[in-house]
Amino acid sequence: MPKLQTKTNGFTLIEIMVVMIIIGVILSFATLSIGDGGLAQKLEQEAQRLTALLKLAQTEAIMQAKEMGISFDNQGYRFYVLQAQKWQPFTIQDDIFRPRTLPKGIFTEIHLEGEPIILNEAKNTPQLLLLSSGELIPFQILFIAETDETMRYRITGTALWELSLQQVQRNE
Repeated sequence: MPKLQTKTNGFTLIEIMVVMIIIGVILSFATLSIGDGGLAQKLEQEAQRLTALLKLAQTEAIMQAKEMGISFDNQGYRFYVLQAQKWQPFTIQDDIFRPRTLPKGIFTEIHLEGEPIILNEAKNTPQLLLLSSGELIPFQILFIAETDETMRYRITGTALWELSLQQVQRNE
């Protein structure tokens, strides 16, 4: 009598477990490689936003013949205008030049003419001036991620109002 072969369809339990382990390992590596993608994107967006605001403020200062400035603190930055020989913050009603708060995990370092500026919470005067004559003190503003200080963007401004934004390595 011939031996009957029975054909089984499906997978064994061991095969299913091996596939699940492989999928788990792949997902773990994918999650780790994406990890700080959100913070890196926020860092770049904040640097781009300030660069655009600086260009706009420069144009505004020249066109309106107003002296403007920016004050930086540990949480963000604020725009000022010189009125009646006194620095006045832009009001909250001014949507473009409103006070800006940096997202959690991002901080800045400011350098004027190569010298670092100590950020002071109580300071109500701008550290960076945007003059109506178009003049500017050379500066660098670094946006740095707290969790990975190698993630940095640098805004550089020259005395001739040439602005540049670039991603930099920590040792640059």
